[in-house]
Amino acid sequence: MNLLITVGLTFAVFALVVWGLMHMRTPRFRMERAQFQQGLEDVIAGQADDNEWRVLTGYPMRHDPPLELLRLECLRIEEDEYTGKMPYLFSDEGIRRLREVRERLLSLPKQ
Repeated sequence: MNLLITVGLTFAVFALVVWGLMHMRTPRFRMERAQFQQGLEDVIAGQADDNEWRVLTGYPMRHDPPLELLRLECLRIEEDEYTGKMPYLFSDEGIRRLREVRERLLSLPKQ
């Protein structure tokens, strides 16, 4: 009888753990337009480091297709104009192009 109770409780605990793992969601990072704008402004002003740039451009923005296009444009600018030196991570031309991206971001219709 003791063996049946132990096996039953073990199975119940195991089933509960498996059920919990199946219903857990993975955390998701979602950057909004205001956060993206602030990040761009920090880079343009020379107040961002390499890590902040990676956070700004490193995650796809599937929830906001126009913002995703701007993120991809930032990655193209990075390929050509990124210096990685502080305080300005980009060349003068890169900063100019990032300002254009910021202006396009500001001109997007509200969500």
